[in-house]
Amino acid sequence: MTPRFHTPADEARAPYVIGLDVGSGGSRAALYDASGREVDRRKHKVPHDFTTADDGTSTIDADQVVEELRTGIAAVLDGAPGPVAGIGIDTFASSLVVVDEAGRAITPCITYADTRCRDQVARLREQLDTAALHDRTGARLHSSYLAPRLLWLREQHGEILERAHRVMALGEYVALRLLGTAALGTASAAWSGMIDRRTGQYVPELLEAAGASADLLGAPRDPQDTVDVAGTPLAREFPQLEGARWVPVVGDGLTANLGIGALGATTWGISTATSGAIRQLVDTEIGTLPSGLWAYRVDAGRTLVGSAMSDCGRLLDWIRTQTSLPGDLSQLDTDTLLSSPPSAGTPLVVPFLSGERGTKWRDGARAVIANVSASTTAEDLLRGALEGLALSFLRIADQLREISGEPERIVLSGGMTDVVPGWLHLLADALGMPVDHVAISRSTMRGTLLALEQVAPDVPRAEVPVLRRVEPVAAHAAYYRERLARFEAFGDLA
Repeated sequence: MTPRFHTPADEARAPYVIGLDVGSGGSRAALYDASGREVDRRKHKVPHDFTTADDGTSTIDADQVVEELRTGIAAVLDGAPGPVAGIGIDTFASSLVVVDEAGRAITPCITYADTRCRDQVARLREQLDTAALHDRTGARLHSSYLAPRLLWLREQHGEILERAHRVMALGEYVALRLLGTAALGTASAAWSGMIDRRTGQYVPELLEAAGASADLLGAPRDPQDTVDVAGTPLAREFPQLEGARWVPVVGDGLTANLGIGALGATTWGISTATSGAIRQLVDTEIGTLPSGLWAYRVDAGRTLVGSAMSDCGRLLDWIRTQTSLPGDLSQLDTDTLLSSPPSAGTPLVVPFLSGERGTKWRDGARAVIANVSASTTAEDLLRGALEGLALSFLRIADQLREISGEPERIVLSGGMTDVVPGWLHLLADALGMPVDHVAISRSTMRGTLLALEQVAPDVPRAEVPVLRRVEPVAAHAAYYRERLARFEAFGDLA
């Protein structure tokens, strides 16, 4: 397991901030010092699961999440070395909670994984100029985004929208319940797919298509537009927070980059969890956005650009389950298997087990396994699957290079790589760049240190430690380019 990046309380530096993180598997809280280190391993997690159904339902009780975070705040404040100056929060992206005039949720939180609006997605794709909207919003028309969800609610549950006073992102609703103020961060609003990435304003034709108004959705706030905790219900419950500032909620993609130290346009941040992504935080205007990427406004000066795949760690789990490989891959010499030179006999795997996101966004695509013979082993399939994953990242990297050229550095974290660190040989070879695997656990929660920008902007942050650096083998580059051409051909058939 990746070691936690922490400091003893007696060595910690004020001011202190709390990071709150709501993921698909639980709600977490941790206390950090001004350097960005976790204080005394002071953290708390409340596990949870989404409610799912065969019709595409994927929801969670929004008030349950509020109580989970309240519990986490209490836990990390107990015995804290000093008062807290800031609170940052991230959640899984693309969430929706309908709220009545009394400020109470009248629906569960609809999560990014809910696909019940897929028919509305198809209809909107026919009605709207999807290429123009992608360039304008930085997002695709997809079941994760807000316009088709609002249209689905209006058509299937019109009585709910008749009672609606506001439609909120989950983290915005958390702020309303804890502070009495609904604080929607720009980076969270951008993940709705409804705002113009250049202006930060809602796109009129999307509002019209969804039958919504900007007032229904609420005004986005940049990170510096904080909420004072003083005088709020949260301060009355926790006096240590009286002087704190609450930073409006952002999506977990942004905090994943911030948490591992991918802070600027010269660095790519790679996540390798159940899903995977490459992201880059840029402070320059993005002209024409490549078709396979998204671009989410953070504030007036910064944009998070990148793309993602649904199957990363999920692909590894599938290979382990479906073959004779041991459940514990440490029983295999995966370092030797994955660092050996490439072979033309390795299976070619297009890893679309859950459909394709970046770069062609084909929801109905499925996995392909080719180049299999009677002599193919389970180890060969493992290598082929992880090569396919490396090619998936290469496709995104090629489009990122169209925006800003080669990065100076690539940093990576994630549970999937902790299980099979040897796969970084494949990734480095495919990308043609060194890859730094950093020693950060739960990077998204640490990324809520966006709060430190507001309360301690001049305090240097501690450098995130590197577990290992993997250098590419230049002679392997041609193999991956040839494989990528075949990958794309099979992907088009999938």
